[in-house]
Amino acid sequence: MSIIRNTTLIAIVFIGHLSYSQTVAINDTFDDNRNVWWTGESGGSSTYITNGKMSINTSEGGWLISIYPYVEIEKDFKFETDIKQIDGPDNEGVGIFWGRNKISEEQNYFLISANGYYYIANTKSENTTKIIGVNEWVKTDIPKAIGQSNTLKIEQVGKIMTFYINNQQVASISSFHWQGEGIGLITYTKMKFEVDNFKFDQNITINLPANLTKGFIKENLGPNINTSAADLIPIISADGKQLYFGREQYEGNLGGKTDGEDFYLSVSDGTGWGAAKNMGSPVNSTGVDNILSVSSDNNKIIFVTATKFWSRSRSNDGWNEAQELGLEYTNEGSHFEGFLSSDGKAILMAAKNSENLFYDNTVDESDIYVSTQDQNGKWNAPLNLGPNINSRASEYSPFLAADGRTLYFSSLGRPGYGNADIYMSKRIGNGWTKWTEPVNVGPEINSAFFDAYYVLPASGDIAYMVNNDGGSQGADIISIKMAKELKPNPVVLVKGKTLDAKTQQPIATTILVDNLTTRIEVGEAISDPKTGNYQIVLPYGVNYGFHAGAKGYLSVNENLELITISKYVEMEKNLYLIPIAEGQTLQLNNVFFEQGKAILKPESYPELDRLTVIMKENPTMEIELGGYTDNVGNPISLKALSMDRAGTVKKYMVETGRIPSKRIAGIGYGSSNPIVKNDTEEHRRMNRRVEFKITKK
Repeated sequence: MSIIRNTTLIAIVFIGHLSYSQTVAINDTFDDNRNVWWTGESGGSSTYITNGKMSINTSEGGWLISIYPYVEIEKDFKFETDIKQIDGPDNEGVGIFWGRNKISEEQNYFLISANGYYYIANTKSENTTKIIGVNEWVKTDIPKAIGQSNTLKIEQVGKIMTFYINNQQVASISSFHWQGEGIGLITYTKMKFEVDNFKFDQNITINLPANLTKGFIKENLGPNINTSAADLIPIISADGKQLYFGREQYEGNLGGKTDGEDFYLSVSDGTGWGAAKNMGSPVNSTGVDNILSVSSDNNKIIFVTATKFWSRSRSNDGWNEAQELGLEYTNEGSHFEGFLSSDGKAILMAAKNSENLFYDNTVDESDIYVSTQDQNGKWNAPLNLGPNINSRASEYSPFLAADGRTLYFSSLGRPGYGNADIYMSKRIGNGWTKWTEPVNVGPEINSAFFDAYYVLPASGDIAYMVNNDGGSQGADIISIKMAKELKPNPVVLVKGKTLDAKTQQPIATTILVDNLTTRIEVGEAISDPKTGNYQIVLPYGVNYGFHAGAKGYLSVNENLELITISKYVEMEKNLYLIPIAEGQTLQLNNVFFEQGKAILKPESYPELDRLTVIMKENPTMEIELGGYTDNVGNPISLKALSMDRAGTVKKYMVETGRIPSKRIAGIGYGSSNPIVKNDTEEHRRMNRRVEFKITKK
């Protein structure tokens, strides 16, 4: 037999009508190229789809054309097609193959010749034992002559494969192993032939959300974003107003068209996206650059070198020098993607290494991992997300929604509509290895092409993603409204400025957020040093403590109770930091007592711990703790209660924080000096407070 010239092609699966449990099947009548067969000319051979047929004209040496649909190699299948040889020798084979491995370039195949023979072959690695009728030409009078169509069919049931030519059985043998997922057409010499009714079927279903809302349309983001180059890796800011993305080999890159990738930024004015601008140095260079993620505060970017994660924070005139995050990774694959969670406490990544569930050093297959940050700021070693997420094939582009629970990712290893589809899964519990069964996000989002890099703003209303369906030349970035069945859990977006309370000038600060019930830090943001702008995303259902601090200033602490919020909300909250100076007073907003008692609630501890830190950083500072109540009750009792509460706070700081007692005075003011009238329960709550005043700097 002649040597076969190989052409590796993109995998596609075409699906019929939408339902909750939808069957995967290929039924290609070549009315279009929905299965993305390679077409064109190469090395004297050509493939075209015209007039409802696929026409293949091969040169000497033969030709192989393949697609790589999702298959489950252990399951039964049916595979058939019509082949008509137009010209060429009648004593050479033409037919179908299955189980092709891209790396080893092995496959099983079933051929016929017009002079009356068939040939069944298994892969080289299995071709060790002589089987009658396998790996040898067998005489038969069933094949039709050149110019007439022949139907080749294989049916596997159990462990037995049955082969048919023109609906007549010619062989029944034990099933062959699938080395890979490739199926397609093959010939061994110079000939021209036509193909029609290419069918492949397995009893596999696509897992879709129940009652998935339909009617959404993808929208290309237009020429301000997309170009003739490949526009890739969209990163949307939490408020949905800034879009970062990469452009490959584009004339506007710092290194011109030879520059592998630069990153660009476009800003929305609410009516459309502005012209994207190159982010310039130091983010970009004349070589290949990358941004994996942008923090939810929009003031930090994450990127990688060969084995390490790095970050850049925003400066007064751009971006600061890169700093190591302290997280390393191993990747043997050709691609690597990552994403920083909205709370800044987890990094998800898609990589290939020996911890992959189905690791094979000969296969370029990636799994999704997560690294989490502990309370000391140390990043833990990446952890595989487990078999509910990772399959035998590649997973790509993980994106964790702002709720910290909903994962969107792209996969080649699940039933779907194309080469790679996007799926959604929900995290179960507080760990990272238990997930709901992933659901395909449906045919209005997924296509017969490579679908990936699916991202959402905090609102969860619109998705942005990459596909190459209908792009001008390269991949394009598109948007689509989100069906309610695909949305993440609602969150609250808190945004504002950090300002000097006296001058109203911006201050660069770090904002920390605590879950006041668990006393665990659950979020972190930094503010823009030039504008003071910050934003942070908080899942609803929690009572939060909000803390902003900067050197030379008293920390500002706020309480955000988001227990009852159940839809997406944006809140404006400016944070005013008070310079450390004698006479300055600050209310302790996150100090809580049991009703009518001077007993601290545990959710008070984070704020008091931070006040202790300020005292230690300013060792000569002395303060007065003032306790206040509302006006409900006996004035003498109220004053005593306020004194006891001030004393309780002092005791905590002395005993737990090791602050000398002489630096802290405690005074009870009772119901005097209310900050608002005691005319509503909310106002009375505001008047029940503890303040501290600097008496000596």
